[in-house]
Amino acid sequence: MNAYRNLAVIAIVATTFAVLAPNARAQMTIQKLKVTISEPVEVPNLVLPVGTYVFEALENGRVTRIFSADESHIYATLLTQPKERREPMDNPTITFKQSQRGEVERIDSWFYPAESIGNEFVYPRTPVDGRSESKLDVFTKEAGRDVAGAVEDVVAIPEYLAVHAEHAVVGSSIATGRFFRANFLVN
Repeated sequence: MNAYRNLAVIAIVATTFAVLAPNARAQMTIQKLKVTISEPVEVPNLVLPVGTYVFEALENGRVTRIFSADESHIYATLLTQPKERREPMDNPTITFKQSQRGEVERIDSWFYPAESIGNEFVYPRTPVDGRSESKLDVFTKEAGRDVAGAVEDVVAIPEYLAVHAEHAVVGSSIATGRFFRANFLVN
């Protein structure tokens, strides 16, 4: 049974790599924006102090990297999602989320000049119970449940096959016995 479990795990890992491999490619920059901040601002899991930064959207538009002004240091690589405006702006635009007085402002999204679709940062949610849970955490939990269910199914397959093979052998031997008795044996 342990060999079947190992085989099942190997099959799941191989399937995962096969599914993800077509999507694995180098991320190419499609948008780059130089931003100067005059007061500290927050992006997911990081507060950026006063200074100049480079925001870079990668090819798939789902990731933003934040660099130092000379691009020698990466401060963060963050998940983003597309956000649409009614009309594109002529200048680069950064929008902020509503914050309470005295709190550091949160950057909601940024838009490249002349683009109506920008990059909205994905912040962790704070449920009613106070525990923080991001969209990535939710995704990994759901994926983990799906993989666990698949492993249970794969582990049950050998037992299922054994039971049905036994039924097939017993059924065929009964049918074979009836055939020989009816055609070849004289009572």
